[in-house]
Order: sequence, then structure tokens, then C-alpha cells
Amino acid sequence: MRWVPVRVDDAWMGSVWRDGAAQLGVQPQGAPALSASGNVIGGPVTHRGETAWLRVAPFLEDAMDVEPWHGTRDAGPLTGICKPTLLDSAEWTHPDPVPVPVCAELMTYVPDPPATPGDQYLGRPLDLSSAWLADLRASLDALSRQPTGREIWGNRIDRYTNLLHAVFGRPAPADAVPGWGSTEHLDLHWGNVTVPNLMILDWEHWGTNVAGYGAARLYCTALAVPDVASRIYTTFADVLSSPSGRYAILVNAADILSDFTHYRDEVGLCPALHRVAAEILS
Repeated sequence: MRWVPVRVDDAWMGSVWRDGAAQLGVQPQGAPALSASGNVIGGPVTHRGETAWLRVAPFLEDAMDVEPWHGTRDAGPLTGICKPTLLDSAEWTHPDPVPVPVCAELMTYVPDPPATPGDQYLGRPLDLSSAWLADLRASLDALSRQPTGREIWGNRIDRYTNLLHAVFGRPAPADAVPGWGSTEHLDLHWGNVTVPNLMILDWEHWGTNVAGYGAARLYCTALAVPDVASRIYTTFADVLSSPSGRYAILVNAADILSDFTHYRDEVGLCPALHRVAAEILS
């Protein structure tokens, strides 16, 4: 599946979203909104008399791989997880300005907002209920047990090895060993979980990986708010204190630190990431 990358603007994305609504026979409720990346567009629609969410993603070859593009649809059969339900989907080729593969996914509407709308990193106190934490634990446990052939190019062991060398100048220690083979949400941060009721969003990046990766990602992105980070760690203590969990924390810390070479650390996360990594590396 290939197409010649061209520039597309917001108006083009809006027209593709409306095409998706027509493909699935749903009625738009106002204007859709672009994702932070600008590669996906979504908005509320009416489906059988109720509000649902329509997500539309053109396959932009210069900005994504096929696995993430198929991620939401591939996640449809997963069970036991607090996530939106996939109601319907369609795939077609948009003819202009060049033939572009497009997918539309109709999902149940999530009324609660993300914990940090438009951002990954927690920078303020958050009152998480015991039920929320229990739902999170149950969801990640259920996900880990459902085998998949999906692997994401940017989340490979060889990349993790190179990442640890580039950021920390050394490999993981002997008590931080990757346990490969768990099914994980690979983009589990505070912009992809809702409050006060838990829904796990954005299923582009999920697949086989290091056991504990998802919990470690959420923990690392909460470290600027120690009380919340502590509650996440306590909820997953057996996972995060294991050799694979320690490895997952180290890899996520390195990955986030490398991200901050591209933009400012607005919540003061870097010092905490260095402290956590130093504890594992010592």
C-alpha cells in the first residue's frame, strides 16, 4: 500500500471526515477536530439515534506505518478492557489530490475527558478513585493475556538497546531484563486515559512487547506529580518491580527524555526521570 505523499490541509481532512460519515451512514454533530499530530480527525455523530464518535484516518505514508493505521480496528475484538467499543468501520480510496487509502472507525462515545487533554504528561494533582485504579489494573492484565501478532516498528528490542546506550551510555543492568511476549498498550499516557471514569483511548500503538511497558509508561508520565505516580506504582508494584518492569521503566524514561530534545519540559519531568533511571542503573 503506497501513495505519493502530498500536503493536505485542514479543509481536506474535514472533507474526508464527512466522506467517512457518509460511508457509515451517520449524521455529523458539528465540526470535527484534528488530533495533536494532525493525521487523524474525529468528532461526534448520530448513530441509530445516539451519539457516537467517528474517527477518520487517511494513510499518510510519510507519517505512519500500516500497523498503527490498523490499530483501532485490530483492537476491536479485545475483551475485558475499559475502552471504546468499535461499532463499524469502512475503508476506501479517496481520489484527490492523489489516490489515498482512508479508514473510518465508528466507536461508542466517551463523555469523560482525558486527564490531560492534548498532552501526555501529568502536571497537576489528580484524584483517582480506587475503582479507577482497579479498572486500570484489570484492563492491562486482560490486555496482556490476549496474544497478537502485532509489533510496532518503533518499539523493538534493538531500538530499546540503542536508546539506552544513547541516553544513559550503558545497557540495562542484570536485574532489569525484558520479558518479551506480553500484549501492551504502547502509548499509555495521561492524554489517553479519561477521568473520573476510566476509558483507555488511542489504540493505534499496541502489540507484543516487554511485560509492563504500558504501566511503566503511565507511571513515568506521572512522575512530575509524585502522589499520583506513587499510586500507579503501588497498583502495579508486582509488575513494575519485576526484572521486566524495571527494564520497561528504564526504556520509557529514556524514550521520554529523548522526546524532550524536541520540546520544552513544561511540567518538570526530566529530573524525576533521571532519578528513577539512576535508581535502576545503580
